[in-house]
Amino acid sequence: MTKKPADPAAALAELEAHATNIRRALKASRQGEVFRVAVEAGYLTAMADGEVDGAEHATIVRVIEILSEGAVIEWETESLLADCAKRAKRDGAAKRAEATGKELADLRQAEVGILFAALVAGASKGIDKKEADVLKAVGAAAGVGGDVVRGIVKRANAMRQAG
Repeated sequence: MTKKPADPAAALAELEAHATNIRRALKASRQGEVFRVAVEAGYLTAMADGEVDGAEHATIVRVIEILSEGAVIEWETESLLADCAKRAKRDGAAKRAEATGKELADLRQAEVGILFAALVAGASKGIDKKEADVLKAVGAAAGVGGDVVRGIVKRANAMRQAG
C-alpha cells in the first residue's frame, strides 16, 4: 500500500467511468447512515498527514458527488465534512477512527466503509503508509483484519483502474 504518483484528475475520471459498478458495491441497508460513516472514514484517511488540504477536500467532495449519484448535494457534502472536522478536532483522529470502525461494525458494513475510504484516498495520490494505517485502524475497530483491509484496498485500486 505504497503511495504511487497519480494525477488526481485522471484518477477521478477513472472513478467516474466506473461509478455504476462502485455504487453497486457500496449499496447497503441503511445506506444513508453507512454513507455518513463512510464519508468520515474517508475524511480521516485523507487527514492522515495531519490536515485535509484544499486539493484533498475538493477530491473528497467530487468522490462523494460521483458515488452518491447526486443523492448528496454540495451543501450536504460540505456539512458532512465540517462535522467530520469538528469531531476529529474535538476527539482526535485516532479516537474518531475507532468510533467510525465501531459504527461500521454496528451497521454491519465495515467493508463498505473501508472501500469508500480507500476510494477517497486512492483518488488523490494513491494510498500512503499513514493512510493505510488509518484504514487498518478503522478496520481493526470494526473487527476486520489487516489482510482483509489490504484486500479491500486492492479492490478499490482495481475498481479505479479497471477499463
